[in-house]
Order: sequence, then C-alpha cells, then structure tokens
Amino acid sequence: MSVFDLQGGCVDLGGREVLHDVSVRVDEGEFVAVLGANGSGKTTLVRTLVGLVPLRRGSLTVFDVPLARFRQWPRLGYVPQRLQAGGGVPCTVREVVASGRTGRGSRFRRMGRDDWAAVDHALEDVGMADRARRAVTDLSGGQQQRVLIARALAGEPEVLVLDEPTAGVDADSQDTLAGALGHLSQAGGSVVLVAHELGPLQGLIRRAVVVSEGRIVSDGPPPEPEGHHADPTHVHTHAHESAAPPARPTLRIT
Repeated sequence: MSVFDLQGGCVDLGGREVLHDVSVRVDEGEFVAVLGANGSGKTTLVRTLVGLVPLRRGSLTVFDVPLARFRQWPRLGYVPQRLQAGGGVPCTVREVVASGRTGRGSRFRRMGRDDWAAVDHALEDVGMADRARRAVTDLSGGQQQRVLIARALAGEPEVLVLDEPTAGVDADSQDTLAGALGHLSQAGGSVVLVAHELGPLQGLIRRAVVVSEGRIVSDGPPPEPEGHHADPTHVHTHAHESAAPPARPTLRIT
C-alpha cells in the first residue's frame, strides 16, 4: 500500500506555479528524505502531501484513498518547521504533547490511561520525560522541537512527516531525534522529512527525493555528505531561525 501517491502535481502559491508536474510515491515502511536548496519547493511538496496546500492540477491519494475522500487523519503525524511549541499559551510540556491525542476520538472525551501512557512514552522517546512539568516557554529551540515531535508521536501515527526538524537544532537534539525516528521506522512506520543535510539521520535514510526549482531532479539513494557537512559536529543554522515563528496553521491532523 502507498502512503502518498502524487501524480502530475502542479501547485500555485501567490499566483505563481511552484511545483511543476511532480510525481512521487511513498510506500508503507519507507524512510524518505526530501532534499533541496531554500526555495526549491520541498516544503511545498510535503505540505501538499498532507493536504495543507491544494493541487491546481494532478492527483493525490493518501493510504490509497483520494485526498478529497480521506478522513483518517490520525494515521498521519505532521511536524511543521519553526512552530513555537506553546503557541504563546502558558502550558507544560506534557500538556502540549497530550494535545497530540485529541484526534484519536471524540474531541470531548477525557484522556484515559492509554492516552497518558502514549504521552509519557513519546516524551521518553525524545528525551524530554524529565522536563514534562516544565513550561514550554522555558525551553530552548531544540527542546521545543523535540516537544513538537513528541506531540506527533503521541498520536501513534503510521506515518510521520517532518519539515526540517534538525534546522538550527543542537547536536544532542539531532541524535535524540534520530533515535526516536529509528524506533518508529523499526516498528514499521513510515517517515518523510525535509532536510538540507542529513547529519545523524544519514544511516536511517534509504531514499532521497531531490527537489530543484519545483521539480524532482533525483529519486534514489541519499547522497553522501561532503566537505564540512560530513563533519559529525556540524550543525546547520538558517538565517531565518531568529525570526519570530508564524502563527499556528489550522491542521486536520494530529
């Protein structure tokens, strides 16, 4: 079964076509990196796959169901880039991660024992169990990124989609992320992530989709790191990391 199957996808943003006749399929159990330079279209591609950006032309199925008819959003976990974990609202780490369970039943149901067990397991996976009672506003950027990933993991998704989860994140957080994604992959889950370079994730990824100017220019084994990117101590930082995070988008997935 395919997780995502996009065929002939064209996407317009701001009156300009940013994806041009893109076709890509991700099957169950795959660990795929989407690579490319800033402005290449890789973020637009993954946002299209999870239904956040509409297609102007082409077709998309999610778990072999046409997007327009797909309703099982808890099967997907999505972690956007540069989204503040608390959204400006005072709350603890555990409360933020618990919000990842809300899509698994009625929005009015109370959290049960299984829900809290999933929350605690997700916190352990990302190395944040010892900070569960801390306010998210007191955390570093890398720690907040781990909380967002734990929130997605708490929903026990079958596929996890992450947009540049290691950008501007310290080496320890990158290693922890690699461990958590490795566990998900070993359990049969699928992972799709956007990245500039792979770092500690290099050993997990078997396939890289390279995007350039809104087109897929390569789809196959991931490239080997070169130059200073091959140094395991290298941490990639974007110039935009110091900018204020955008307002939280309205998502249909946990």
